[in-house]
Amino acid sequence: MRLERYPKFAASMSIFIFLLMAASPAISADSETEINFETQILPRLQNRCFSCHSAPGNVTKPKGGVQLDSVKGIETSLHGEVIVAGEPEDSLLYQRITLPEGETGIMPPPETGDPLTAQETDLIRKWIQQGADYGEWTGNQSAHKASVTDTNSHQPTVMPPITSLAFSHDGKSVVGGSQAGLHVYDFPALSLQRRIKVEARNINALAFSPDGHRLAVGGGNPANEGIIEIFSWHDGKSLRILKEHRDSVTAIAWRDASSLASASLDRRIIVWDLQTGTSIQQLEGHSKGVSSLCFLSDKERLVSTGIDQSVRVWDLISGGLIRSMNNHTLPVHDIALRPDASGLPMIVSAGDDRTVRFWQPTIGRMVKFARLEAPPLNVAWLNNGTRIVVACTDGAIRIVDPDSVEVTDKIHAIDGWAYALAVHPTDGSVVVGGPNAQIRRIVPE
Repeated sequence: MRLERYPKFAASMSIFIFLLMAASPAISADSETEINFETQILPRLQNRCFSCHSAPGNVTKPKGGVQLDSVKGIETSLHGEVIVAGEPEDSLLYQRITLPEGETGIMPPPETGDPLTAQETDLIRKWIQQGADYGEWTGNQSAHKASVTDTNSHQPTVMPPITSLAFSHDGKSVVGGSQAGLHVYDFPALSLQRRIKVEARNINALAFSPDGHRLAVGGGNPANEGIIEIFSWHDGKSLRILKEHRDSVTAIAWRDASSLASASLDRRIIVWDLQTGTSIQQLEGHSKGVSSLCFLSDKERLVSTGIDQSVRVWDLISGGLIRSMNNHTLPVHDIALRPDASGLPMIVSAGDDRTVRFWQPTIGRMVKFARLEAPPLNVAWLNNGTRIVVACTDGAIRIVDPDSVEVTDKIHAIDGWAYALAVHPTDGSVVVGGPNAQIRRIVPE
């Protein structure tokens, strides 16, 4: 989960992790002992988690788009990094329960319960390290048979959250991606125009080519493969599929008409030649999954953010890392370049530490930051670059003045986490997407 869409993703795990940590007494986990999921891990999920994170029966479940009552539900949740087999340090579950006491984001929150004991965290770590084996348990397979309404037997009662949004260049359509596939809505009515079949099981990123004639879709199958699919925009025809990432693709940025960059939970950034369908450059340095990308205007430097809390600047001529900026104290979800700015380039990043931070990446300087009431998942500049809009986990968008770093407006957008955000190319309005396929247009004042 704009999955480490971290994919834009970590805040929705708060309830899951809190419930798991409040579970039964500590169990010894000797390094030579194989952890049994059904006897040592599953009872905790059943007792503390299934009430909120089971198969959807109404619009409030599963919370945060995370379903835990089946293996399939866990593996296809919005946040593929919840449990990464063999890699506890890359698993959001383990990251959150082992944060230092007093650290923002530690689970459970201090006001709701004591932290897990060392024995409990060690048990979870070793189960993940041993491969996160579920044994014979598959869970509630009926959970994946969609509930239907009385009026339309083809329409589920609960739809997957919209996790990515992008406007067509003419502003007449907005594309939304989710576990239900690719949907095209007309604008401004936001009525469904058509559906486009995609290869990826989960969609985390959408980006139109510079000329607007092609659409790149990024996603994949968590902990298995990352997929980028290029479509002809007007007829929805699949033109090319790129499969070199080893985990879900979380971000896509076009460099020019014939090349783009992709980021993945596999910690890599790949630059692709779209004419040949081959990778021409790989950038490695993030210690955890990469969450977002943007090119600077010269197209020779690329900025990335990661679950490792860093903002990194890369030189695509040499293929080397220019600098790493580490002011964020929790995973970073999104980044955006200020448009039409004179002087040094400026970018804004949004992190799980409830901050948006403004940077001059060419000199490695953080200029200022704003602290928000809720963690931001997406950030974008409004058309003239004089304000930013931030989509947050409380379902609200916030307008921030980049000069004073004051929040000038807060607007309720949707119920639940605002996973996706897109700004119209000309009229300054904003489209927000979230749980149960919610999509809403908002016009900031």
